[in-house]
Amino acid sequence: MSPAHVHEPTYRQLKRAIIKGRWSLGTRLEAVRLADDFGVSMTPVRDSLNRLVGEGLVDLTPGEGFRVAALSEQRLREIMNVNRALLEYALASDWMPADDTRSDPTQESFAERVGTAFARLAEGSKNGFLVASVVHISERLNLVRELEPEIIPSARPLLLAMERSLQSGGSDLRQIVQDYHEATLRHVPQLIVAATL
Repeated sequence: MSPAHVHEPTYRQLKRAIIKGRWSLGTRLEAVRLADDFGVSMTPVRDSLNRLVGEGLVDLTPGEGFRVAALSEQRLREIMNVNRALLEYALASDWMPADDTRSDPTQESFAERVGTAFARLAEGSKNGFLVASVVHISERLNLVRELEPEIIPSARPLLLAMERSLQSGGSDLRQIVQDYHEATLRHVPQLIVAATL
């Protein structure tokens, strides 16, 4: 195991690069090249890649090595359905809107704004495990979500409606969440193609 002062920054840098879509889904991640890019030895890179395998952001195939975790249409549908179920569960609890501490959400990317909105919605449930699960899903789907405005005509209006609803107390939030997931599920094939290019 590499020392924490080297491992943690390497892990965070690699995770952020994957979440931000530096490589498309299924791209091979070569530890030697990453070590050179990050200016560290192979040990913290391998440790980080293994940790990211555990988080579902990287796949490891014996004999082939590490790859950015791929998504099939079925897998994306499964993740989206779990996300919707978690958010509906959050709304079914004694939900109270969480405070928005962001200074200017328009400075975030589309995917970050969706992830933040879903995290705020989950926080209203006061269930820490649910919040962590929703955040993890947002990290896993960041690349796909970044493509949504190009592919789904209603993506931006639904995000704006969700953000407004979270600000005003969320009376129509359940419907907006359903509409968002239904729109995304209708466009799964196009999203998968775009994410693997």
